[in-house]
Amino acid sequence: MELRQIRQFVTLSETLNFHRAAKALNMTQPPLSISMRKLEQELGVELFTREPRGVTLTEAGRVALPHARKALRSLEAMGDAIGATVDGTGGRLTVGFVGTAVYALLPKAVPLFRAERPGVDLSLREATTVDIVRGVEAGELDIGVLRTPVMDIGDLNLERLYREEMILLLPPGSPLLGKGVLRLEDLRDERFIGHERARLPYYWSLSLSVFESAGFQPNIVEEAAHLHTAIALVESGIGVALAPAVSRIAGASRVGYARLTVQGSPIMVGVALATRRDESRPARDAFIDALRTAANQLMDAEAADQE
Repeated sequence: MELRQIRQFVTLSETLNFHRAAKALNMTQPPLSISMRKLEQELGVELFTREPRGVTLTEAGRVALPHARKALRSLEAMGDAIGATVDGTGGRLTVGFVGTAVYALLPKAVPLFRAERPGVDLSLREATTVDIVRGVEAGELDIGVLRTPVMDIGDLNLERLYREEMILLLPPGSPLLGKGVLRLEDLRDERFIGHERARLPYYWSLSLSVFESAGFQPNIVEEAAHLHTAIALVESGIGVALAPAVSRIAGASRVGYARLTVQGSPIMVGVALATRRDESRPARDAFIDALRTAANQLMDAEAADQE
């Protein structure tokens, strides 16, 4: 059974006349008649009763007609979906993101994207930077929003969106609260919540180099793989933690904060997007544009706050 035969069967069932059906199908009557005979032979039943002035559907034909129409609608829907994916008005887009992106970047980027591409099925997946890199490489993710610096990005394209300071999360009531900008060099006696090495190797490596610059090895009492875990541990009074500045949104009213320097300079981390090289499609490119716009808005807001 071929698609053209299904379309011919539906057309003939609606016109009940070989001549009119052939005209509607832009073909001549003899090939249409032969095609319907072959379809009946393949199914092992007669679909039409041939009469001098036209045809009527047999009982088998009446049963087959709604299924044939459904098959055509499904094929048309498939074609529409493919076309929407190609032109960016539909289809599916999967974005992996580090948890901290959900507090500032994504709340700005997603509405921008949805306003432009409301028909795209957008799937957001939280993951670590390591898993995001693997997901984009494997084709499981279309875009990755991750933290930099990154030690190994493989063959992916990495574009920095913005940078922000690392700050110090402080337990409520900490004597360090309200003392302005703190020097990491003065915090060697503090208990620290560290970054889980297996799941956050980039953060772990950054912290290692930062503490080396401060001239001491920290007293790591616990490790966390997610910002909300680090906030909870700090809130419990277990220790202090280094975290990106966006954590002020996540932990507002739960923990205290202090700006931080090492050797007189702030500790900077970045947010970047990872994509496969030489790949482009409208929906993906539209989300990238939304991320860039959102990142610019965040940098403008940060600049305004520092004035």
